[in-house]
Amino acid sequence: MGSRQRRVTPRSKELEALRAADAGWLKAWAAKDVDKSVAFCDEKVSTLMPNAPIATGKKAIAKLMTAGFALQDYKLSWHPNKAGVARSGELGYTSGTYQTSFKDASGKPVFDKGKYLVLWKKQAGGSWKVLFDMSNSDLPPAHLR
Repeated sequence: MGSRQRRVTPRSKELEALRAADAGWLKAWAAKDVDKSVAFCDEKVSTLMPNAPIATGKKAIAKLMTAGFALQDYKLSWHPNKAGVARSGELGYTSGTYQTSFKDASGKPVFDKGKYLVLWKKQAGGSWKVLFDMSNSDLPPAHLR
């Protein structure tokens, strides 16, 4: 009885490339590198974050990242537990959980955790870029804690 080998298909290669793009984006984010983080975004990128208006375009996303990275002790990590690529190969998604923490202006620790969904768009050159980034908290609003 021989060992079973995983069959490599064009779709599995796309899924692998998508997961690699997600990991690369997390690495750039963890380094607090705005330029490298924004480079993972499509020109029409939008974020849909809780308690904030939609932000669209690389310039708006860079502004949000810059503000976040400037927070005292800012940290954000995410852990994808699902990923998929559309049959057409043009769109993909990653979803999972996130955790973030920082200190507010008074030095008080702020913590949040929740789930997220990122919609990725395959570019003409074959790379994957973030089209939509959406998250929501598992915790009740701060005024209810």
